[in-house]
Amino acid sequence: MANKRRPKKTKAPYRKYVAGQGFVHTRGFTSTEAVARDEGDSLGGLADQFSELSIGANKIRPANEERSRELHQPALGDGMALPWELFRLILQFSETIEPQYLLVCRTWYFISLSFLYRAPKLSSRNFYKFVDALVNNRKKRLGEHVVTLDLSTIIQSGKNSFVSKLLRRCSPRLETFTAPQTSFGYAPLISLKSCHKLKYLDLGLVSETVQLRELFQAIKGFNCLTHLSFPRSSIDCEGFREFQWPPNLRYLKLSGGITNEFVSETSFPRSIRRLEFSYCPQINEHAVYTVLAKIGDTLTHLYFHYPMPALQESSLDYVFRYCSNLITLQLTVDYCSKWAFSENFLTPLPYPRPLRNLRLECSGSLGQAFKVHPDDLTIAVVEERLPNLKTLRVTSKLGWDMNGDDVGDLVSCLEDQEASIYVTF
Repeated sequence: MANKRRPKKTKAPYRKYVAGQGFVHTRGFTSTEAVARDEGDSLGGLADQFSELSIGANKIRPANEERSRELHQPALGDGMALPWELFRLILQFSETIEPQYLLVCRTWYFISLSFLYRAPKLSSRNFYKFVDALVNNRKKRLGEHVVTLDLSTIIQSGKNSFVSKLLRRCSPRLETFTAPQTSFGYAPLISLKSCHKLKYLDLGLVSETVQLRELFQAIKGFNCLTHLSFPRSSIDCEGFREFQWPPNLRYLKLSGGITNEFVSETSFPRSIRRLEFSYCPQINEHAVYTVLAKIGDTLTHLYFHYPMPALQESSLDYVFRYCSNLITLQLTVDYCSKWAFSENFLTPLPYPRPLRNLRLECSGSLGQAFKVHPDDLTIAVVEERLPNLKTLRVTSKLGWDMNGDDVGDLVSCLEDQEASIYVTF
């Protein structure tokens, strides 16, 4: 027998949340004693109200169903409902996407999911969980939402197998990829072939030996690729003669085992606008000017990073002759002299030279501080060889006396053409 003296259960009110309207109704339950007390008085009224609501619902339902089919979302009653596209735009311009957004409804779950996994912020602490979420949960296909994959902070955790699996899972929409600092071997290069939408590929941090032949085969046919950074630990570049450069490449960073034959015999695409040389121990002066003779007139940004062991102390003096349309130039004083800014090398052009940003770097070795003097730049500015120069950045390793008269004259000349000088440390 049932225990009649046992107190009856009381259910808490339930409120349903619908996107676009908030809480639309409340379904409450009261105790059995209150229901029994009011049952006789309200039973007839409830029956009448129920019948009226049923008639009204039958009239509203066809209209709401028709409207829901037009908007591709469920009917939400008489209140105004926004299309799901507007909710997506609102979330797109939001600064942060909270995980609580996934709990609103099914549609909000899929909308927020794409933003949460679009550009994940990874570290050594959450890397294993991220790999587990993308690799083991194959039904959810979370990797299809990843657009930017930055593994630059991964040092010891980035195994070749993990990186290879991540590239395969993220290949449908992946556009930006930065390789980890340790492992990027044969398996990740094979998986890289499936990332056809890749636009940005940075392998500059990889410390493991990379075969450039395999890299050339991996990125062959990447029509969307615009940024490419070579690995610094490559040992050879065999197979470059059969390599076809991406047609839309705009940024190229050469480093590692690039040889003079590679630079001399490769047909670089004319679409390159930004070129960097970073630790190319086998490239000499002749190879540098061979590249600049091919694409120097199309470059707008040119950078030389230390060290470049094969260059001489004045190898970069002829840069201005080959590159007349530069907007930003970074020179290493170890490989240039004061004559680079003289009238013999900084020759006048039919139009004002567009150079706006000039950076002078130095290794700090003995004897390098006296190669370029502030007066060399002051004369170039006064004689209008650099009419559009706006920013001059000088490293403190040059040893210039910032409180001296020479630097003061340079500052005055730069202020006359609304330019500034900065010291970097």
